[in-house]
Amino acid sequence: MAELLILREGDRSGRYNMARDLALADLVRSDGQPRLRLYGWRRPTLSLGYGQARDAFSPARLKEMGVDLVRRPTGGRAVLHQYEVTYAFIVPAQDLPGDVRSTYLEIARPLLAALRELGADVGLAGDPGQPGQDENCFQQPSWYEIEVEGRKLLGSAQVRHLGVLLQHGALPLQLDYELWARIFAPRDPKGYEQAMRRRAIDLSQAVGREPSRREVRDALARAFSAWWAGRSKEVSDVAR
Repeated sequence: MAELLILREGDRSGRYNMARDLALADLVRSDGQPRLRLYGWRRPTLSLGYGQARDAFSPARLKEMGVDLVRRPTGGRAVLHQYEVTYAFIVPAQDLPGDVRSTYLEIARPLLAALRELGADVGLAGDPGQPGQDENCFQQPSWYEIEVEGRKLLGSAQVRHLGVLLQHGALPLQLDYELWARIFAPRDPKGYEQAMRRRAIDLSQAVGREPSRREVRDALARAFSAWWAGRSKEVSDVAR
């Protein structure tokens, strides 16, 4: 397999971030070289899965709350990106053969390693059962997503197109439960906030301290490099 290129990037707009991930997928398609991009978000941004109904959210109302809206190229449900480190792992699909569930499990290996290095007691979710009606990605883990004592810590989504696999995920360092509740349950934000606190956790809670984004990016870069048999190269370092 080709060397893994690791790109550390700063905070960008939601539109830029999604366009950048797609542009990197095109590069991987043309040169066959896998890439790991680690980045953040300039403004609070709600991303919708590619098949998710847009009319579930009012753009005008989101704007009033200072939240941008963007659509992801990957599936899944809506995620509020705010105080987090996001990863995008892009690879020729032939390098990770198998179905969606098996590749989720494989990519979970470096994610688990990085989070354990940071001090989180993480495990993998099992059968999620019947999906609920909630539009919120963090209200229910999918197969092999990462959780702490039954509370979802990292939400990932995947797409395959023209021979390229793109998986990206949101690792919140802090969760603004109140803002999530205002977005997803405007009629009962207090009740929704309490329910979400039972189902989702951020990294600061999981490790009992506030790790920096640079520390988290370093741990992810090391873990992915080791998982990729140590064959990696950093090609940028503009994290802020």
